[in-house]
Amino acid sequence: MIRKVDPAYPGLAKQASIQGTVRFTAIVGKDGQVQNLTLISGHPLLIESARTAVMQWVYRPTLLNYEPVEVVTEIDVSFTLK
Repeated sequence: MIRKVDPAYPGLAKQASIQGTVRFTAIVGKDGQVQNLTLISGHPLLIESARTAVMQWVYRPTLLNYEPVEVVTEIDVSFTLK
C-alpha cells in the first residue's frame, strides 16, 4: 500500500458505542487505485465512513510478467473505541 486514509469514526456510532469491522470486496486497478467496492458485511452506521476512506487508498500496482494487472481482494476496515 502506498497511501492509506483512516476512516473518520461516525459521531452517531461513537455515541452508541458501536464497534466492528466493515468488509468489502475490492477491485484494485492496474494503476493501484481502488476502482470498485462491494460490501460484504458491516454495521450500517460504519459503512459509509469506511467506503469513503478506502476509495482514497492507493496500492503499488500488481505485476504479472512485468505488466500491471487488476486484482480482486478483500479489505477489512476496523472501528474500535478507545
